Amino acid sequence: MAWTTPKTDWETGALVSPGDLNAVSENLAELDRVRKTIAAHTTKADISIPNSSTFVDIGNNFNLTITTAGGDVLVHFHGTVTAHDFKLDLDIDGTRQGDADHGLRRGGGHADNELVNFTRLVQNLSAGSHTFKLQGKHDTTLRAGAQFWVREI
Repeated sequence: MAWTTPKTDWETGALVSPGDLNAVSENLAELDRVRKTIAAHTTKADISIPNSSTFVDIGNNFNLTITTAGGDVLVHFHGTVTAHDFKLDLDIDGTRQGDADHGLRRGGGHADNELVNFTRLVQNLSAGSHTFKLQGKHDTTLRAGAQFWVREI
């Protein structure tokens, strides 16, 4: 089913046709389908991010793909990180979202088991399949229980 432009020329006293009701039902089903377009991963064990001076993918499980109807997507990460200097970024379809050095989230100093999180609104994403990758830089460990998810809104 696809979205149908809702009827707007309702007339007082006119009967509602089966086609009108079907269009409303199909639009409700489409809204429900879009609401359920989500991909997520929660770590069950610690994950080591290699010591790298460039951003690298954080394992295959943090590469999430969803097929969207087009529009806005929320991306979220939260987890405990152990490192003395770490940087996290988000790659969408091959394009990093943060700045060249720091990415979207930077930790510094002596981060022993620091809770790290970010939420990013990606607006006006085209309809189709999109891959979201969590990336890291420097020698870092994500502790078990870290979670990464994307959801069309």
